[in-house]
Amino acid sequence: MKGQVQKILFAVVMAALLPVSAPAAQVRECSAAVPANQSGHWSWRLIDGRKCWYAGKTVISKSLLRWPAAAPAQAEPEAAPVSIATDKRSEPLDAQARMLEDDNSFESRWRSRVTIE
Repeated sequence: MKGQVQKILFAVVMAALLPVSAPAAQVRECSAAVPANQSGHWSWRLIDGRKCWYAGKTVISKSLLRWPAAAPAQAEPEAAPVSIATDKRSEPLDAQARMLEDDNSFESRWRSRVTIE
């Protein structure tokens, strides 16, 4: 009985001390570049395709790194307005074939190869 009480007491003490001894995970804001007045070591991780600089030596989880909400949006080139063609297109089924009156056409050359005597 005394051994069970000691085990339970030990488990309660350990459960109470565990959160205190574990470092609290805090979300850190990313910086696009290392500040000029840096103090200490800075590390970076690739977040959203960009280098996210943060203070500290340890590699922290990407889920704990966030870009600032008020960060200026990346400049996107303004696209030129799209012009829509308003010309009336002809109906392809209304097209008519025409024969050219040209001496250099295939038909004229084909006929000229045969000589009738």
